[in-house]
Amino acid sequence: MEIDKAIRIFVDFLNSSWSIVSPLLINRDYTTNEDSINDWLQANWELLVERKVLDVNNYLEVYGEGADYNGESSRITAPEVLPNFKVNIKSINGNEILDVLNNRLVEISNMTFEKITGFKNGFYILEPEFKYVLVTDDNLGIERVFEMDQISFELERY
Repeated sequence: MEIDKAIRIFVDFLNSSWSIVSPLLINRDYTTNEDSINDWLQANWELLVERKVLDVNNYLEVYGEGADYNGESSRITAPEVLPNFKVNIKSINGNEILDVLNNRLVEISNMTFEKITGFKNGFYILEPEFKYVLVTDDNLGIERVFEMDQISFELERY
């Protein structure tokens, strides 16, 4: 399966399961347990995306902040391995697209995929509707957020 299709299915999974799973990922005092959420996201990223698009002994970069489950490793499965693939994004039409976080049209180049997010009141959020992509603009060292319907995902081997 292509990475673009796998990530879009992953987004459908997040949107469908978030309201069911999120009560299990909060603390007893009803505050957000970011470690549990990040562990859950990383585990599902590895099982639903990484294993679907890569052969055995190939690994993606961690998803978002990664997991805190295995000490120094940010992975859930195979904590000792290093990634040899990363996810890149590109504009679907090849033109500049709107960075909704900074309200600027930008050309996509040299950006690091971080995670899928929601977007509300001018900032990205970790809740549905997941239809935005958070990236780091490595040219300027800033975060950018793009609507998923404006981009496609590609794999790059290190």
